[in-house]
Amino acid sequence: MSKRRSTAEAGPGPSSKRSRDRKKDEDASEDNSENEMDLSQNPDFYCAATMGEEGEVGIIEQISLKNFMCHSRLEFKFCPQVNFIIGRNGSGKSAIMTALVVGLGGKASITSRGPSVKGFIKIGKQTSEVVIKLRNRGSDAYEPRKYGESIVVERIFRANGGSEYRLKNATGQVVSTKREELTRILDQFNIQVDNPVAILNQDASRNFLHSNNASNKYKFFLKATQLEQMKFNYGYINQQKDTTTDVIEQKETTLPGLEKEVWEWEQKFKAVQSLDDLKSKVKKLEDEFAWAMVYEREKGLEPLVKHLNQEEKRTPKYVKHLDESQVKVDESLQKQQEIDEQLRELSAELIELKPAFESAKRTLVAKTSARKNAQLEVRKVQGELRSVKRDRDQTMERIEDIKNSAKHDYESDRKERENKICDLENQLETHKARKRTTEHQRDQFGNAVTKYKEDQYRLRNEEKDKKNIVEQTKRHLRTLEAARSNKLKRFGQSLPDVIQTIDATFRQGKFHKKPRGPLGALIQVRDPSWALAVESCLKGLIHAFSCHDHHDESVLEGIFARVCPNVKRPQIIVSKFKENVHDVTQFKAQTDSYSTVFDMLNIEDPVVANALIDQRAIESIILVANSKEARQIMEHRCPRNCRETFTKDGDQVYPAPSYRYYSSNIEKASYLKGSVEDEIRTLQEDVVKYESEHANVRQRQQDVDTNLRNNQRELNKTQTQFMKLSEAMNNLTFEITELKNIEDPAPVDVTTLEEEVENFDKQIEHYEQLLVKAEESHQVAKDAIQEAQDDHRGVSEQYSAMVDRSETLKDSLGHAENEIDVARYNKRHYEQKMKEHENKIEELKAEVAKHKKEVEEDTAKAEQICERIRTRRTPHNLESEIQQINKRIKTEEKSRGNKEEVMRMYNDKLNAFKKIQKELFQFKAFLKLLHGVMLNRQQLYFDFRRLIALRAKHFFIVMLSNRHYNGKMTFDHKREVLELSVQPASSHGEGPRDVRGLSGGERSFSTVCFILALWDAMESPFRCLDEFDVFMDMVNRRISMDMMLKVAQTQKARQFIFLTPQDMSQLQGSRGLRIYKMPDPERGQGVLQFEPQQGEDEEQGN
Repeated sequence: MSKRRSTAEAGPGPSSKRSRDRKKDEDASEDNSENEMDLSQNPDFYCAATMGEEGEVGIIEQISLKNFMCHSRLEFKFCPQVNFIIGRNGSGKSAIMTALVVGLGGKASITSRGPSVKGFIKIGKQTSEVVIKLRNRGSDAYEPRKYGESIVVERIFRANGGSEYRLKNATGQVVSTKREELTRILDQFNIQVDNPVAILNQDASRNFLHSNNASNKYKFFLKATQLEQMKFNYGYINQQKDTTTDVIEQKETTLPGLEKEVWEWEQKFKAVQSLDDLKSKVKKLEDEFAWAMVYEREKGLEPLVKHLNQEEKRTPKYVKHLDESQVKVDESLQKQQEIDEQLRELSAELIELKPAFESAKRTLVAKTSARKNAQLEVRKVQGELRSVKRDRDQTMERIEDIKNSAKHDYESDRKERENKICDLENQLETHKARKRTTEHQRDQFGNAVTKYKEDQYRLRNEEKDKKNIVEQTKRHLRTLEAARSNKLKRFGQSLPDVIQTIDATFRQGKFHKKPRGPLGALIQVRDPSWALAVESCLKGLIHAFSCHDHHDESVLEGIFARVCPNVKRPQIIVSKFKENVHDVTQFKAQTDSYSTVFDMLNIEDPVVANALIDQRAIESIILVANSKEARQIMEHRCPRNCRETFTKDGDQVYPAPSYRYYSSNIEKASYLKGSVEDEIRTLQEDVVKYESEHANVRQRQQDVDTNLRNNQRELNKTQTQFMKLSEAMNNLTFEITELKNIEDPAPVDVTTLEEEVENFDKQIEHYEQLLVKAEESHQVAKDAIQEAQDDHRGVSEQYSAMVDRSETLKDSLGHAENEIDVARYNKRHYEQKMKEHENKIEELKAEVAKHKKEVEEDTAKAEQICERIRTRRTPHNLESEIQQINKRIKTEEKSRGNKEEVMRMYNDKLNAFKKIQKELFQFKAFLKLLHGVMLNRQQLYFDFRRLIALRAKHFFIVMLSNRHYNGKMTFDHKREVLELSVQPASSHGEGPRDVRGLSGGERSFSTVCFILALWDAMESPFRCLDEFDVFMDMVNRRISMDMMLKVAQTQKARQFIFLTPQDMSQLQGSRGLRIYKMPDPERGQGVLQFEPQQGEDEEQGN
């Protein structure tokens, strides 16, 4: 020690060198924004001693500070027994004790250094950190498997007032960040950071030394020995006991009333017991009802099973017919193939024979032509010869007639001609009358045929129209039937898929805003009678869609192209969506007598309403009931802003001056009807009506066809008769004319005629010669054609036979194809029947399975209720009886109260009564036990307080004797005061006196003795004193230090930390003692900066 002191006084040495180095470091760090220094300390003295065994738990092994108070960085490694931290005032000694308190969870107010921990952060910094390493060894270690031999407590403070804890194990791994875990560790180690005797800071030490208040000393004694905490706990227990006593008294006052309520509800409970028989009967009837339902289901199952068995038995019949039809198809196909093969072979033979047949045919034609030419020549010559002979004979007859004419009576011939003419004229008149009658009949039949043809054409068109109406109505009916499950199918079969795809695409975020449509599905007509007028007004807008922008339009068009490519796409309206409906007040039709289309529609979506306003101006279109009134309004008194009018029949009227009227081409509304079921029923009735009308038109058409055929036949017969009469009349007219043209012949000269006869004889001779030649040529041609005919006949017969055979085969082929068609038709027929039969069986099976499932479900439900019960009663009968009994029960319960409610209230009241009785008994027993325990505890507390006081008195006297002082500690527990009496060695004979009469050093020594006496009464693993010797002289300081070291030697498992500004180099060396010297403060600096001092003795200690 002397060497260190002499070296320090000698001037330049290690200390002065460290000062120069520190000066250099200060100069080098002037440009840095932060001035942080590592002030970690190693002990200035390591002294060899024999202090014995060390403490195992709670010993502070190390403490590290960062940006805490005046320290930028500081670290201490403590000795497990005695540690001295020395340094001048302002060097930061007290900051270590403050860090120890707040680092172990203590409040800032305990340290007397400030109200909040954020005040401990070094100026200019945002965070501060305190790290304390506690020993954790031996049998009393806290969770050694988790933490190991050391527990590191790290607390971080922030400038915003917050702080956090990190509890680490020996290896530095964070185990917990909870304040409760630190509390458990401190309780395990018995560390009391708020105990002023365990950690006595500078301010508390100064106040304690200057305090002469006996009451404060007694409080100090209670707090140091934890008697204060015991007293507080016992007081709290007594307070809770009094509160419990009040609760018991309060509950006891409620018992009589509660007991009365229990009795009243018990009487009500007994009164409703009589309803149990009725409820039991209801229960039995309900059980029987459950099984009656099962039996009824089972009875309904029997005909279904029977029907199914019958249908299954018919299956072989359908299979047989189907197999037979298949065999017939196969046989017909085989027959067709055979006939095709024969036809192909015969066609090949015909092709081979055809050249010879054609050649023979050509030869025969040529020969025949030559024979015909020769024959024509013969006939020509014969004709000329006959003509000449006839002329010769006529001339000869003429000559004879002329010669005999003088002898003939011409008058009788004339009369005969006149009579004949008269008869012919009478016949002609008769024919004319018959012709007129026939012509009239012909005209009548012609007119009838024309009329029936017109009727036939008209009925054919009418039949087509009726047929189209029936088909259109049936399609509409199918659409509405499909719309039962989905309203959108009314607007198209593929529209539900389109809407579903739109929804999915919108969820994927591909639309900016979800399109609306079809618009007709998003509106409702307030009065269904105006549905046709609204549909006629909106037309295609009913199917239209509305999009927010053109991007959404293109996406929607892609959906239509993908989902329904073959369906006509609806109109797509592109208009920016708005959340509010347009204000149409200015443009609305000004009328109070009639509603506009806008008023008639119920539209919830503003987007839909705005689209109809923009596209159709529905606010300016009014609705008028009948067409007559609509014409008058629009022609003479059109309301302001009115653009159009629609009637209930769908007719459209435009106002004057462009007055126009258009009739509707539709009769019924198809999309805006209110009830789908009503419309389906109406359409079903329309289908029946239209089919009946179509059948009537078909019948009329058949009647017209029959009448047309009959009249056409009569017309043809009349026309034939008319033509025959006309021909007969022409013949009669010609004959009458010929007779009228006959005149009496004049006398003729026969010489010329005789010359003509000679001429005719010469011609006859010439033609006879020509005839002989022509006959010879004809005979030659005839002989040649006979040979050609024989050749042609041979080939032709063969060819004709083959052609006839071919035609026969073709006919057979046609018959075979007909048989194939019939067989295939029969096969399809039986396949369809088989399919229908199988579908029917499947439907029956499904219905049977469904019915069986219902039977099983009902049976399972009934079995859950009770076992099977045989009953012949119907569910309706049982249900009726159950309802009657339940009505009776309700009537009884209404007058007496519901049994379950009464039972529940009775049980609740009874349980509450018993619970309070039990609680009162338990509370009274507990209070009785607690009273005994507290009496015992209070007695033990008094004994413990007395024993601790005696021990402290004894130890205080022993400590005073070290300076040959006499004194005592006087306790008055009733007044809660503690008085110290000390007689210094220099005042013999005066007797003990109060510490207020002592000098400063004597008082400090007496206080140290008092603290050491309290140390003996506490079990904290470490003790800390700050500036305990500040008012002592050298003698008292040496004696006090020896006393403390002696106490430390006797309490080997305890750690002692002393902070003092005095020089402790005079202490004798020992192994369990370390001295740390803080650097001297730099005066005039805003922030204290320190450098660790390591002397020669430190190096030897290391």
